[in-house]
This record gives sequence, C-alpha cells and structure tokens, in this order.
Amino acid sequence: MLTDVERDWLDYSWRIVTCPAEHRSDCIAAGGAVPGPGRVDGNELRWPGYVGRRWEPGRGVLCVGAVHREADPTKHVGHTITRTNRELNEATRAWQSRGRSPHGDEAYLRAIQDAYVDALPTWDRWNRHFRPLVENHLQMVREEIAWTNLAKCRVSIDRGAGERAAEQKVIRLCQQRFVPIADLVAALRPAAVLCCVLKAIPGGIVESWDSPAWSPIVFTWFGLTGHDRHNTDPERRAFSEWAPEAAAMIRVRQSR
Repeated sequence: MLTDVERDWLDYSWRIVTCPAEHRSDCIAAGGAVPGPGRVDGNELRWPGYVGRRWEPGRGVLCVGAVHREADPTKHVGHTITRTNRELNEATRAWQSRGRSPHGDEAYLRAIQDAYVDALPTWDRWNRHFRPLVENHLQMVREEIAWTNLAKCRVSIDRGAGERAAEQKVIRLCQQRFVPIADLVAALRPAAVLCCVLKAIPGGIVESWDSPAWSPIVFTWFGLTGHDRHNTDPERRAFSEWAPEAAAMIRVRQSR
C-alpha cells in the first residue's frame, strides 16, 4: 500500500523519467552523457533518486548531490554497483514502457528503493559527504532519507578536465528549465535538505528550496574531494565544527 507521500513522489518522478526529447538534446549539449554503443547502459534515462521506505514527512532528510557521473565502461565497478545499476535501468524502462498504474507505480518505487539503499554505501559521495552527518550525527538509516541530484542525467566522462564545468552547466540547465528542486520539497516535506553543492543556496544554482506549503532547513557545503575546502560550509568552517550544529537544528525541527 502506497502512502500519500510516495504517490506524490511518483508523480514527481514520472515527470523526470519521461523527460522531453528537447531537454535531452539540450542536456547532452551542455555536457550530459551520450547514449549508444560503447557507452554505459542507461545514459538515455533520467534519475529522480529515491524516497526511503521509512520516510516520515517533517522528519525525513533529503540528501542532494550534483549529478551522477557516467562510469567508464572499460573498468570494473564492483558487483553491487553492477547489480544495482542494472536494477535501476530495468525498473525505469519497465515503468516507461507500461505507463502509470497502481501496480506499475509500486513496482518501480520498491525496486528503486531497494537499489539505492544497497548502492549508497559503495558511493564515495555518500561516504565522504553525507554518511557521517546522517548516520553518525542524526542516527538515521538509509531507509529514512531521500536522495536526489540537482541534475537528473549523468555528466559525460568525455569532458575530462572540463567535467566540473559541464557539471555546473547541466545542473543549471536542469534547475532552470526542467523540474526545480522545490517540486520535490513539496512532495516530500523534509525536515531538512543536505546538499554538497556550495552554490546551491537560494538565488544561486537553486532559485528556491521552498514550496508554497513547505520550507525546510537547508545546509549546503563544498563537496569537491581532494581540495582544502572539502566539506566546509559557506563560512569555510570545517565539517567537525558545523555538522554538530546542523544536526542539533535538524533534531529540533524533527521534534515539532
């Protein structure tokens, strides 16, 4: 049985997975991954993320990354990632081909939930930027959170040194001309948003995190690894300083 929030999330996600062809073309021109022979399977698809099975409006935390990166098809990525990528591809294609129905919606949702929960511990982005705050400071599990990226495509590995610039282009394109993040906030009603994209402050890459009926606490920080500003907040404070404060504020919000 689906909850009201899960139904709202599915409505949001259907808009993502049925991305118009025009936006796909613009996305590729901005640096999005190209589908076709020799590329990673699933580059033509778009990724809404997931909402956990134990999500609670007003308590759940929405984790937001920048964009998925196209994997190198010549390199081994591990059994878990290989399996979960296949599950994501199959679930998304099945939902697209069959269309909306109560059974199809739930089948897609459950497959996505299971795949993301299994995949997250294998991601550097989760382990480096989110897990310490979510699991250690907030004592929350992956089934209690939601995940999405600001851009719903994959950024192409062809960009090489220009990958960072391409990432910014596809993020801005997605937020300005596709489905704004405030629509997901409206569907989920999270207590807080955690975003490892420093410039995703309101009025920056993201026009607004607020929906007409919901306004979460938002924390953004510098998410580029291998940099002296790794996990620093907008005031350049280290994670060890700002994370406990953020967790305390989130717990107060969750208790309301």
